[in-house]
Amino acid sequence: MLRLVYYQFLHNKKQWLGVSPVIFVSSLVMGLAVNGVINVENNSQVFVGLPDPKPIFMFPIVFGGVTLFFVLSNIINMLVEIFRDDYELLEVLGASRLQLSFLVGGQIFIISSIISFIAYLCSIFVTSNYYYFLQYFFGENILPDIQFQMSAVGCIITVVLISFLAFLSGCFYTFKKIRNRKSSKIRHVLSIVKRILLLAGFSVIWLLSLQQIFQDSTILAKAQIIFNIVILDIVIIYQLSPFIQSCFIKLLSIIIFRNNFMFIVSKWNLLYRKPYIKSISAAITGAILLISSFQMISQNILSQFQDDSDLELKVAFIVYVGAPILIVLANIISIAFLSSHQERIEIQQFEILGTSNYQMVKIKVGEAIFLTFVTSLIAFLLNIKIMALIYYSLGNILIDDMNLLGLILPNFIVSIILFILIFITKSSYFIFKNAKIIS
Repeated sequence: MLRLVYYQFLHNKKQWLGVSPVIFVSSLVMGLAVNGVINVENNSQVFVGLPDPKPIFMFPIVFGGVTLFFVLSNIINMLVEIFRDDYELLEVLGASRLQLSFLVGGQIFIISSIISFIAYLCSIFVTSNYYYFLQYFFGENILPDIQFQMSAVGCIITVVLISFLAFLSGCFYTFKKIRNRKSSKIRHVLSIVKRILLLAGFSVIWLLSLQQIFQDSTILAKAQIIFNIVILDIVIIYQLSPFIQSCFIKLLSIIIFRNNFMFIVSKWNLLYRKPYIKSISAAITGAILLISSFQMISQNILSQFQDDSDLELKVAFIVYVGAPILIVLANIISIAFLSSHQERIEIQQFEILGTSNYQMVKIKVGEAIFLTFVTSLIAFLLNIKIMALIYYSLGNILIDDMNLLGLILPNFIVSIILFILIFITKSSYFIFKNAKIIS
């Protein structure tokens, strides 16, 4: 079985390289945490009588590890679809679902081991800069100067943890994907009922949290409740994806883009690939909500109690949500790489139908605009709700006195980055092909 895993990896190594961006970033975060803890422990005499700085290294690994486990689901699903013919042949030859799951898990273990080792070598530099960046805000009296060095133990821990987490994720999601592919109608109905019950449960928790906002409590307690609501928003959006994005795309195509060739074709291209919509839009919506909520809460609530609320915002953002957001962005790049094969087939089909180069570029621009606009719109509507809750929590304050920068700026910046990434990755095959023809 191990030999089959190795040969299968060699056969599909180009596809597995598409996973490398998200694995590299995750390993970088893991290496940062492990290096930080080990070097702080090696310099423990420097921190005698000072607060233990280890938590500032542990938070990124906790939030980043959870994010990695979830984002790998979309990647594994795409890989199973890419390798569908190979795995169906193995099933015909008698391979069980557990063996196929081990086959995928073993391959992602190999690529994760290689990439995580390379990432660890880079993490020493990142760890040092991360520590001294926080030292700039906290001061040398809290975080004194220390020397960061590479550790063989740290390298082993990083490689083993990332590879093992990737292996478990690969086995789990492959087993789940193959089960769903072979499921009966009854099991399909049960799956829908399960999702509805989960959504109903999260919605009840969301309503109970919302009710607490309107009860008598301190403003800082309300700020915590608002952030909890943001987390629930992200979970609910993930459960509703890609249904909610598909509805927005159809609605926009009727209201705004109903008579434009570019947007008509772009709409159907996106609706045909709903898993791609979910993997991109749900993740980016969550990233925008995290950034915006941190900024809005800090600038409108924490600023009333702390003179250095901007400092609190920067530190909290980097420590708590920096790692998940980096992993989400790396996940988009990985998904784009894995989608390149399908993009190539799609472009070839359009060329057979006589689509010109100019029309092809317009279609890809339309897809990027559609997906970016829908993602930005959903995040903006949810951010308006968060801002309204903050406004209510503040009590006697005019809307003109509120800082609305967090409502718009993070959404705008992330949307521009998203548009560029989607357009470049969707057009890369087309651009390179025409460049070869010209040369």
